[in-house]
Amino acid sequence: MNIDINNLMPLFLTVLKIFFIACSLFYLIFSLIVVKQVTSMTKNVKDKFNSILISFSFIHLAAAAILVFMIIVLL
Repeated sequence: MNIDINNLMPLFLTVLKIFFIACSLFYLIFSLIVVKQVTSMTKNVKDKFNSILISFSFIHLAAAAILVFMIIVLL
């Protein structure tokens, strides 16, 4: 029983690409939840660092969106 690795390689790469795309989409959803939580927190807790926290949460969201775009384009 001989298994040819050359026949399995394209299937493995396709599964790997789908896995990376799915994980990056989950990360994008997570970053959306982080933005929602930070904005709702800053409405209830008044502090001088609220604008910095909101800025970092939106930077995190932008980085996650760029990550999804790069994974889809480059893979």
